[in-house]
Amino acid sequence: MNKASVFMASSSVGFASIGVVLFSALDAIPASVSIAAGLVSVAACWVMLFTRNADEYTRGLWTSGASTAFAIMLILFLAIPFLEGVYDGFNDARNGTDDAERDVSAILTIAAAIAGFYIGLFYKRFWGV
Repeated sequence: MNKASVFMASSSVGFASIGVVLFSALDAIPASVSIAAGLVSVAACWVMLFTRNADEYTRGLWTSGASTAFAIMLILFLAIPFLEGVYDGFNDARNGTDDAERDVSAILTIAAAIAGFYIGLFYKRFWGV
């Protein structure tokens, strides 16, 4: 098994595990399954990190995924606090309270960046753009 096939296999496993994580957020799946799938996804990213330079194609896939993840992380880093503040401001003005609590989990940015990595990778893999 060469590095390129290891990269492709781990990208498929990582993408499937992100699907399990997203599905577990929607359905009544135990938290242990979601945690295990998240760990598998991160492990697949590490495997791809060490095999990304197998050839130009895998390097291009890695670059596409990393660029997408970075862009999503930067956008959400700025957008989530802004949108949460606007939402809390409207709710506080409507209810007449001053209840500034954090409603959005910080892990959302990390999960979105990992999902964005796989989306960027598979977008380039299937459509070659």
